[in-house]
Amino acid sequence: MLDLVIEILGFSVCHQITARSFSIGGVILPVCARCFGIYTGFFISALLLFIFFRKKQGDLPPAYILIILVAFFLSTVFDGISSYLGLYQTNNNIRFITGFLCGTAIMIVIYPVFIFQYYKKPGNEKIFKRPVTFVTFLILIAVFIVITLLRLEFLKYVYYYLSAFSILFTFFFINLTMMYLIPSFSQRSGRLFSKYLVIPSILALVLMGIELFIAYKLHELTYML
Repeated sequence: MLDLVIEILGFSVCHQITARSFSIGGVILPVCARCFGIYTGFFISALLLFIFFRKKQGDLPPAYILIILVAFFLSTVFDGISSYLGLYQTNNNIRFITGFLCGTAIMIVIYPVFIFQYYKKPGNEKIFKRPVTFVTFLILIAVFIVITLLRLEFLKYVYYYLSAFSILFTFFFINLTMMYLIPSFSQRSGRLFSKYLVIPSILALVLMGIELFIAYKLHELTYML
């Protein structure tokens, strides 16, 4: 039953073309390599950011990092469009890497927005103010990418369920951040886990459910047509 739900979840957000999806130990992931990269890139980056920054850094990173993030985002756009137009032959490894960089870039931009809107007294310090912190961050995501590309068989179910969780987390966190743009919810909490997280989280979950349901129905409709 759980696997069926995951496959339906994957169908909602991805074309699920087998040839473009990672197969690890005989287990085919529920989304293509690019989507897997985008969603896991978002989740893994979120995990690292919440570990790295505990002082409520509520400002975007320095300009040079923003330029790098734009390049990360555009890498998957370029890879997708170029391969579609037949300008060059891509593969699942490239799809995953560029997708992961794209998801990472999106999360790094959204994180300080969440911090600024959530906390009662958000800090005005830029995230990755120190270059060494950004380099360390890049090394850690590079390690995750390399391990994934090895496609270790004993991790097949880890990646299968990680892909599903990452999709849910991405939709949830983006919706949660949007909730805190509403004045009645914003800048009220003094700590990460507080009562001010409850109602916005419930609303974010409801929105996530609606969005995924609509995405599923639209995808289903395209197949019928």
